[in-house]
Amino acid sequence: MPTRTPHFLLFSRSHSATASSRASGIWEFELRSADNALATSAADEEPGATGERLELLAIVRGLEALDQPSKVTLVTRSTTVLRGLRYGISQW
Repeated sequence: MPTRTPHFLLFSRSHSATASSRASGIWEFELRSADNALATSAADEEPGATGERLELLAIVRGLEALDQPSKVTLVTRSTTVLRGLRYGISQW
């Protein structure tokens, strides 16, 4: 009997850190199962990173948190990341 591939929702967020004078920001993600149960989440400050790089870090860290092949639906507010996935993925 074939096993079902799990389905997760990956929510990514990023924002600028205001605690220091040098450029840095915070990335965070939530990984939820399709029934909306929290599977895992993480956040961290990234010195020297801002904007879309932080958003991409959140997505990559979320994907790295998966322990098996899975179907993932990405939920992000980043229009740049969405545009890149829709139109530029072949060039990545």
